[in-house]
Amino acid sequence: MIASHAHRFVFIKTRKTAGTSLEIALSRHCGPTDVVTRISPDDEELRAAAGAVGPQNDDTDPSSYAHMGARRVIRVIGREAWDSYFTFAVERNPYDVVASSYRYSARKPTFTKTFAEFVRTPKRMERLALNERLYRMGGRVVVDQVYRYEDLPAAVSDISARLGLSLELPHAKQGSGPHYRELYGPGDAEIVASRFERTIREFGYEF
Repeated sequence: MIASHAHRFVFIKTRKTAGTSLEIALSRHCGPTDVVTRISPDDEELRAAAGAVGPQNDDTDPSSYAHMGARRVIRVIGREAWDSYFTFAVERNPYDVVASSYRYSARKPTFTKTFAEFVRTPKRMERLALNERLYRMGGRVVVDQVYRYEDLPAAVSDISARLGLSLELPHAKQGSGPHYRELYGPGDAEIVASRFERTIREFGYEF
């Protein structure tokens, strides 16, 4: 999460949506009073190499952290700032989100689950499903804009224009693998469709 008082914006960071890359790009323009939350040590190295501001002013009350939702951000910066700043998040096709999370987890030597087992692990699905709640309050979208990951270049251009900033995304947490559909077996897509029903419906996503 970044709350920039210098440029009057709040970036709500969702999971598996190029959030770290966008966060690094945005933090290159942050001022000394802006709230910038921590990312992984490897990504902090990328951020430093990009000449960006590192984690700062995150010892708030309540404390600030990477994947914090709108309700908590409002408590940190105040309703007046929230209402007057440009607030935004990024969403991604849930079928792809789940596949991306699986591929990332499967890189660990100790990880042994199949994709079918992964999809049927409620705790993991619940964590990924938190995305839609980060930018909602009471079920309603409360940020000014939810961009689609699939349209990321256009989203970056729009954010740049709105904020008057030149944004260039680094390639953080890149991964490679088969198209997400190739991971899905019998019943897998139905489980994802049920758990992410609202996001799929509201953003028009398909398998």
